[in-house]
Formats: sequence, C-alpha cells, structure tokens
Amino acid sequence: MIMRLPFFFFICFYTLFTNAQSYRGMSVTGRNSAWISGSKGMVLRTVNGGKNWDSMSPKSFSNKDFRDIHAFSRNHAIILSSGDSGVVLETFNAGKTWNIIYQDFRKGAFLDALDVRGNKIILVGDGIPAEPMYLRIRKKKADSFERKIVFSKYSARDYHQGIQPDSASSYFAASGSNIQWLGKNSMAFIPIMDEKSMFFSGNLQYANIKKRMPFQKQKAGGAYGFHMSGKNGVAVGGSFYKPNENDSVACYTLDGGRNWTPCQTMPSGYRSGVCSNKSGKIWICTGPNGTDYSLDGGNNWKKLDTLTGFNVCTIRGNHLWLAGKASVGIQRHHLKKLIKKQQDAETIRTSPRGIPPRY
Repeated sequence: MIMRLPFFFFICFYTLFTNAQSYRGMSVTGRNSAWISGSKGMVLRTVNGGKNWDSMSPKSFSNKDFRDIHAFSRNHAIILSSGDSGVVLETFNAGKTWNIIYQDFRKGAFLDALDVRGNKIILVGDGIPAEPMYLRIRKKKADSFERKIVFSKYSARDYHQGIQPDSASSYFAASGSNIQWLGKNSMAFIPIMDEKSMFFSGNLQYANIKKRMPFQKQKAGGAYGFHMSGKNGVAVGGSFYKPNENDSVACYTLDGGRNWTPCQTMPSGYRSGVCSNKSGKIWICTGPNGTDYSLDGGNNWKKLDTLTGFNVCTIRGNHLWLAGKASVGIQRHHLKKLIKKQQDAETIRTSPRGIPPRY
C-alpha cells in the first residue's frame, strides 16, 4: 500500500512533523520525478513535480539512515545506509519490495556514498582495520555481483598495485557526493587522508590524478562533497561544527582536477552539497545556514536569501531540487527564475532609494 503525502503550498514543499527527520539522499530521474532518502528509514518519491510524495520506505529498516540514493526510473532505485552498519537495498517495483544487494555488519563498517553508471555501482566507506570496503560491479542479473576490491584506506603510490593501505582515510557521509563516475570506466572520489582533503581520479586500476585540495585542517573539516561537469569541478565543505564560518569552504578546478583553486568569493558557510546544470554555467551549493549560486564556474558565490536548512541539491533541466531537515523538507524551484528574483532583490537593496529595476 502506498502512502501519499499531499501538496502543501505554492512551491512543492513537504515537511514531516518531526524535528528529528532529515534528508541527505536525492536522485532526480525526470522533469517531474524524483526520489529522496533520509533518516528513520525514510524513502519518498514524487512523479508529479512534488505535488504529492509517496512513501517507498522499506519495511524493517526504520532504524537506518539512508544517506544516498540512485534512481533509474519511477520504479527502480538503489539506497545506501550509513551508521551502525552498511546496507544497500534495491527495488524494481516502486518500493513494494526491497532486496538486500550488499550488507556489512563488521564493527567499524561505515558506508558513505555510492554512484551508479549503467550496470556498475561504486561504494565507498570509512576504513576498517586490515580489511577494505569494496567496489561492486553489477551484472545483468539483479542478484548477481562481481566483487572487485577498492580500499578506502590506501596510499597514493600503491594505488595501482592493489592498494595496500598504510594511511588512514575516511569520507564524509554528508550528501552522497564524494564519489562520481566520470566515464565508462573512470571515476573520481575525495577521501580525507591524514586530515587532508584529497582528489583522486582515474580508472579502476590506476589513479592518474592525485591532488590535495585547499581545505583547512580542523575538527570535522575538509571536503564534504564535489561535482564534476566536464573539466570544471567544484568541491565544498568546511566544518560541520562551524556552519557560519566561510574560510576555506569551497574550491574549484578548470582542468579536470589537476589543480584546485580556493574560490575568490566563498559561499556563506559550511556546505555539504553541490551541483550544476547540464551546461555547467550555473552552480549551486547548499548547507545548514544557506544556499549559494555561482555563474562563473565556482569562483565567486552569492547567497540565495531564503534557502536555508538543506543538505543536498540537484539540478535537472530548468529546476533546482533541495532536501534537508524537517523544518524545510523538500523544495523544487525554477532555477533561472530563482536567480533572477535574487538579483532583482540585490539591485533593490543597493539602489539609492530602493527603486525596483526597470524591465
């Protein structure tokens, strides 16, 4: 039985009435279709642009924090839990049934993110002493997997030799945005190694780009998420414990990650999610104290006044989707209209008498 949740107000906004609920996973499959996942085992789906949200939550998993999700269609999705144990579930029938495709109950197991390209799934997680996490490549059969090893504890020089770990590393499970497929067999990911944020990019055997990113070393500090759009990429973060500080919270690359430059004008605070439109001309990043946009590849950022309390963002077509804590829920905005409204507000604030712009 599907539980349908109503459209509450003018801008596709949904809130669960509990302050403990939050959302960190999001996957948009079409102009009007999207899935989100979060704490308390919650998985929701809309097929009408957010007017209604249907509960797709798997039974017997209400204690899980599903921090990442990848949806293929309105019926097919994969979710990943972080926390006390790692579990990955898959549904082919819009949440009527969920199948366990991977689980890890070892002490210290902590899955952080996944990404899917075609029939290949990448999983990353925090290091477990003497034993790695895995990359799993999905075959045609729904329940059949070929297992290949990828350490989340490794040294750069040994990466091409089977990745013998000698340096502790971890990832921030903020919005499922610290690993990304770049091509058929190429990927990028951003672990924290020796308290340093690193960018790795390469194929399944060898990382040909290994760069430190310019984030400050601090408590729970570093890169929380990144997104690549061609050669242009943006990484965001800071410290979760200092949401209003914006020193060293973002950097960008124009050469595929070979060089990372601190932003000239930083976002307005700690940020956990970042995304761009298909052309890479508009960038959005979001976090607890606000949401920012950039029109120059991530070098300079301006705040969007009203969008606070979010963890994750996605742009699909003309629309920006955001999800976060219960008080803000899920929102869908027309992207260019949103930025135009913000620019008009800035013009009014800076004009001598607050005169609205002429059209």
